[in-house]
Amino acid sequence: MRYFLLLLIASVTIASCNTEFGKVMKSKDYEYKLKKADEFFYKKNFRQAEELYVDLFPIFKGTDKFEDLYYKYAYCSFYLKKYEDAENLFKGFLEVFPTSSKEEEISYMHAYSYYLESPILELEQVNTMKAIGMMQTFISTHPNSSRIKTAIEIIDKGREKLEAKEYNAAALYFKLSQYRAAGLSFTNLLNNYPE
Repeated sequence: MRYFLLLLIASVTIASCNTEFGKVMKSKDYEYKLKKADEFFYKKNFRQAEELYVDLFPIFKGTDKFEDLYYKYAYCSFYLKKYEDAENLFKGFLEVFPTSSKEEEISYMHAYSYYLESPILELEQVNTMKAIGMMQTFISTHPNSSRIKTAIEIIDKGREKLEAKEYNAAALYFKLSQYRAAGLSFTNLLNNYPE
């Protein structure tokens, strides 16, 4: 009986939330819609906030509210773990608002999104290499940033991952009795990672 009652309460709550969101989506009062999108964002209901921001994008483009809307929209994708979308949105933000006061933060998040897209060790490491390069660029362009230490740690983790991948490839050649290939791979490993 308790289980049934809890299920009923949960269903009613979800239905009322969906009804409220549906009303907000249908509204033609764009200021109200933006206010509700921000409320959803701050309540960490990123999926609904993202839907509203997408709907409001063309309405507020070119206005003084567009920068904040774009900023929150990019973070919705990030918090929903859609890192490829977030990376593109952070990049777009930097292109649209190059002189923004949030430029340093967004530059870091752009690089960090690549790092989070880095696949497991056995797969191709293109995003790992991009993350390393972008973090190095971030350090060069923002030498006084409070995020430098974290950026260096990410670079180190990326390099460790690339080193482990190269080592595994060399060790596999050795296991397969491909000694010439193993020798070349181990030599490259030592040249690429002398430390």
